[in-house]
Amino acid sequence: MRAGDFAEAYCIMRPLAEDGDPDAQYNVGWMYLNGYGLRINDNLALEWWRKAAQQGHTDASFSIGMLYSLGEGEVPKDTDKAIDAYLVAAEDGHDDAIVILKSLIKRNDKYMRARLHDIMDKHASLFGEYRQVKANKLNARAGPSTSDGIIAQLVKGQIVLVIEQQGQWSHVVMLENDEVDQAVWVYTPLLQEVEADQAS
Repeated sequence: MRAGDFAEAYCIMRPLAEDGDPDAQYNVGWMYLNGYGLRINDNLALEWWRKAAQQGHTDASFSIGMLYSLGEGEVPKDTDKAIDAYLVAAEDGHDDAIVILKSLIKRNDKYMRARLHDIMDKHASLFGEYRQVKANKLNARAGPSTSDGIIAQLVKGQIVLVIEQQGQWSHVVMLENDEVDQAVWVYTPLLQEVEADQAS
């Protein structure tokens, strides 16, 4: 493949893929996606990547996520399926999958909002650090300033997940309030560190 002899590469990899080799399945998928010596076929790329992903091939899971995110070919865009695939890759430590999922959380993507608390219940530690409210009351805002509207209020002892910081403000997910299905901003000095076992 690296030498550009895709026909020979396919002849070598296809039997390996059919015998269940996940790396070969992943590579055959890429050949179909890009038309490397083959007619472009997103459905066949997806089929081979699924076989590899079922065997724990992290890059295959990520590639499935990308395919569903883009929806540019024969495979239609499906953000929920993309999120599912990214979560599998993220659990395996795929940095790009984590970055993409965090981006969806930060921009309050509607598909992510619909699943936010379920995802946080299972995967919160992938996306940030737990913090505890140390003030008696803390306003959760739509943006990182006191001029941004108040979305909700937190009280002393509540746990949040900090996904990013901007100056004196933290972008957080409220873990103990299922009614707030979006990332909000809080004033960082009013948070304190919390032990991971307290957050669960």
